[in-house]
Amino acid sequence: MSITHSRRLRTVVTAAAVAAALLLTGCSGTAETSKTEGPAKTAPAISIASTSAPNSLDPAQLVDGAQVFVWGSIYDTLLARDPKTAEVIPNAAESWKYNAEGTELTFTLHKGMTFSNGHAVNADAVAKTMLRTKSTPGIVQPKYAQVTDVTAVDDLTVKVTFSKFDPQFIFNMSLGAGAIADPATFSDPALATNPVGSGPYTLDTAGTVAGTTYVLKKRADYWNSKAFPYPTATIRVLADATAVFNAVQAGEVNAASVQQQLVGQLDKSKFTVTELKAQAIGFLNIMDRGGQKFPALGDQRVRQAINYAIDRQGILKGIYAGVGLVTDQVFNPAGAVNDKSLDGTYPYDPKKGKKLVEEAGYAGETFKIPSTFLTTQVEPTLTQAFADIGLKLEWVPVPPQQAQSVLQSGEYGLTFQLTGYNSDPADAFYHFDPNGYGNPFHYTNDTLKGFFDKIDSTVNFKDVVPTYKKLNEYAVEQAYEAPVLFIGGNWVTSDGIKYIAYGGAPLTLRNFAFNG
Repeated sequence: MSITHSRRLRTVVTAAAVAAALLLTGCSGTAETSKTEGPAKTAPAISIASTSAPNSLDPAQLVDGAQVFVWGSIYDTLLARDPKTAEVIPNAAESWKYNAEGTELTFTLHKGMTFSNGHAVNADAVAKTMLRTKSTPGIVQPKYAQVTDVTAVDDLTVKVTFSKFDPQFIFNMSLGAGAIADPATFSDPALATNPVGSGPYTLDTAGTVAGTTYVLKKRADYWNSKAFPYPTATIRVLADATAVFNAVQAGEVNAASVQQQLVGQLDKSKFTVTELKAQAIGFLNIMDRGGQKFPALGDQRVRQAINYAIDRQGILKGIYAGVGLVTDQVFNPAGAVNDKSLDGTYPYDPKKGKKLVEEAGYAGETFKIPSTFLTTQVEPTLTQAFADIGLKLEWVPVPPQQAQSVLQSGEYGLTFQLTGYNSDPADAFYHFDPNGYGNPFHYTNDTLKGFFDKIDSTVNFKDVVPTYKKLNEYAVEQAYEAPVLFIGGNWVTSDGIKYIAYGGAPLTLRNFAFNG
């Protein structure tokens, strides 16, 4: 029996990856706090403030997160996410079908698609792009780890073969791993800076300043033109919060994520403010869960004590201006796995935490922890929280360029992280699989192995949601991490534009509706 998806795969989950300054993806609901007056009949040019520029436009090197604003306008992906629901939906592929074991995945492409140079988008082009990404070292390559071959069955049919079922793969097809390029351009050096894609826009090199401003012009011949009403799109890279606010005020951008402290200064008659309750998760990652190098962290009582020590509400209100949601679990609150009954498992109770530390025999233990540009706000609060339960934190300064690599170094048992959402399968892998990036000591046990054996052998996501929920409950009970809060934010728009994305959809122009 095969599993077919001819219109939509229900996921109620997900995506994307983190932009360093928290311009991430998605939300768990929106609340309109002000409205623009009288939308125009024709969509204006859209200008978006982004926290980061693309590292490369080569399809094998695409970074998910804020960079999708640029490359996601140039390239089509095989699948997409509905911005309002985060469902996986057709895009360049109009349908997809797994075999019963999940070892073969067949895509059927839309007819009549072309690259911006006029070449046809066909199964051969898709297969060659995917095989090149699989064979090219880079950030996207690991997403093809289970792929053994990709073939063009006929002009519009692509077959992907796997060594074993990969529960993340179908979700990744709406991200960089699903981007399609013209094979005729693979050897062209311009592939990384001015690529030929099949997406709704082309890069205007005359108006573009790499690293600063990216100007995109709409293609008149794009197959799905109605989904992208904006004649041009300008992506301005503005990492500083004040610079973003000033650009919004001056009308230099008409879509931007603005800090809560600055939103109140906006003229509500000119701007629409959409509040996002959950753009990312802020959590203390207890990486050495087996106590391999740091024995105290291998004791469940110590891990639970750390959870009791954290004043989540205080951090939400005092550091993040109340924009967000406190949490005891890491799964996206808009997803299918998040279980509201788990929140409150660890109420703020440092006395109970201290007792657990003393019972475990680790009072006075000191832990080194990386200090990065993402942790400075919370460092005093976490240091005090550990002191309240009889433990010590020693923050070690780490340069920005090493902020991610130190997590895999094995030098630290703890780290505070801000991470965006992808999908429930991807987030489960990230946090709890022995090969997950958030589990650098590769910890596992028979219980965890049983969960992932079931997950990795069940093709229909709906059928395995109960197993994901059991994994979530077990991880909270074992206190493998100390989740703190889902970090929210505000998207400010004008000129009849409104931000509509939900639940962590990738940062594309689809996230903006025009009220004309």
